[in-house]
Amino acid sequence: MVDELSLAGERAVEEAKRLWSLDVYDPLHGDKRPRAAECLAVINDIIRANGWGANTEYTGNGPPQWCGMFAGKCWRVASLDPTWLATYWASTYRLGLWARYERFASTSKANPAPADRSDRRLIMKIAPNAVLGFAPRAGDIVIVGDGNPKEGDHVTLNVGYDDKRRVFDTISGNGGGLGPNGNSREGISRREFAIDSVGYRAMFVIRPAFGDLLAERP
Repeated sequence: MVDELSLAGERAVEEAKRLWSLDVYDPLHGDKRPRAAECLAVINDIIRANGWGANTEYTGNGPPQWCGMFAGKCWRVASLDPTWLATYWASTYRLGLWARYERFASTSKANPAPADRSDRRLIMKIAPNAVLGFAPRAGDIVIVGDGNPKEGDHVTLNVGYDDKRRVFDTISGNGGGLGPNGNSREGISRREFAIDSVGYRAMFVIRPAFGDLLAERP
């Protein structure tokens, strides 16, 4: 099952790279340029893929904060059960609850831990100068922030990890970084996050379990 989960993570990264290659920036409200409309169409597709935005269009930089939804869209393509997305992939706080098998609200979908402990989600807190107790994989969800709030404040998708530098290469939505042409922007962007930074840094890694996937696709 580990091999199939690794392949799913790679498929999530492939989707992240595809979306990144579309050169999507997050338009300001009132941006009437043709590219703005194209970017908003991609962002709205990401939001709808997570079960949000059925009756309200995203019209420019602002709520909802769609970084978790970007990661959810990528993992949905990789066969993650989409019924998790609307409730648990909308924020760093909710993702933390999901990874710990805690329920968000009494009205939300039950989130029970599996009987088979070998099929549990990975959630690892990582800290500067501390030994990394696991091997990062492509597709891992990397929560970044400065420690306030304690659950982090931005969701990214791991593309690759540099063990010597202790740095994650990530792609995310609704975040600042580089576009596919090397230009700085806020939108779908690529950026490195170090574990050992004293400021904004990688704080947690979350990995779905094999049982969260709908199908075993090679």
